[in-house]
Amino acid sequence: MRKKVLVFLVICIIAYIGLGFMEGSGSVAVDYINTTSSMDTVSPLPPAEFAGTDMHLTGPPTLRCLSAIVVDNNTNQILFEKNSAVRRPVASITKLLAAIVLAEMDFDLNQKIIISRWDSRSSGSPRLKIGEKFFANDLFYAALIASDNQAIKALARTSGVAYPEFIRLMNQTAKKLGMDSTSVIDPSGIFDHNISSARDCAKLLNYAFKFLIIKSALSTRLYEFRSLNHKRLIRIGNTNRMLKSKWKISGGKTGYISASGYCLANRMQDDSGGDITTVILGAPSNSYRFSETAKIAEWAFKNLEKKLADGGK
Repeated sequence: MRKKVLVFLVICIIAYIGLGFMEGSGSVAVDYINTTSSMDTVSPLPPAEFAGTDMHLTGPPTLRCLSAIVVDNNTNQILFEKNSAVRRPVASITKLLAAIVLAEMDFDLNQKIIISRWDSRSSGSPRLKIGEKFFANDLFYAALIASDNQAIKALARTSGVAYPEFIRLMNQTAKKLGMDSTSVIDPSGIFDHNISSARDCAKLLNYAFKFLIIKSALSTRLYEFRSLNHKRLIRIGNTNRMLKSKWKISGGKTGYISASGYCLANRMQDDSGGDITTVILGAPSNSYRFSETAKIAEWAFKNLEKKLADGGK
C-alpha cells in the first residue's frame, strides 16, 4: 500500500513541474467545420507488422532529421527508414496515444468540462482560461488540431479513471499495438520522458485512423468553438501544414519540445492509389519537418508509380 501511494505521489509531482511548449498554429483559409461527438470506430484491429520491401527503389533523398520512416500501407512494407528503431522524445505525437485511450473507453464527448488550474500548469502558452467550461468534444478537437496541452490534460483528468491509471492505460495500449520502443508519463508530450521511435509512431498513427473522430480531427484544417459559460469564441488552425499539400492527406500530428526537435507523422495518398505513412523525428526546424516530409513522400510515390507501370515489380 505504501509503495502504491509513493508511486502516485511521484507521478503527481512530475505532472506539476516542468516547462510545457505549445505549438503555434497558422490561419488557414477554409470554411469552419462543425463536428459530431461520436466515438464510433471502424473495426479497430491490431496493426500488421511492417516488413522490408521487395521493390527496386531509386536512391532516396538525404534527410537532416534524426529519424524517419516511410511505410507503403497497401503492402505494409517499409520503403525507407533512417534510425527508425531509435528511441527518442516525440513531444505532442504522444497525444495520439491519449486520444486512442479515450476513444477505446467510449469517453462521453457530450459532457461539459471546466478547465482547472492543474490543466493549465506546465501547458505552455494557455489558450483556454481557468474556469471556462467546454464540451469535451471541442477539447478533443483542440488537442489534436492545435496540439493544445490544456485540452488533453482536462480530458485525461475527467476520463473516469484516476490520472495514474490513465497513464497506465496509455502504456498498455502502446504495448498492445506492438510499440515496443514506447513509454510515456503524461498525455500531452510536454516532458522528454515521453519516448517512442519513428517505427512505433507509424504504427500509432495508422491505428488512430481506425477511430472516426480521431480521423476527423486530424484532417480538420480550421475549427471554432465557444466556452459555454463565457461565450468566448475560439478559433484554431491545424499545426500540420501538410494538409495544404498537393496530396490527399488523411491527417497527421505534429510534435515539438526542445528535447525532441520538430516531429511530424502523416498518412497520405496520391492519384495513382499510393497510400503511405511518413514519420519525421528530430528535424532541425519547423519548416524542415514539412519540407522533408514532402521530399520523402515525393520519392516514395514516384517509386510506387514506377512499380505500377512495371506491372507490380
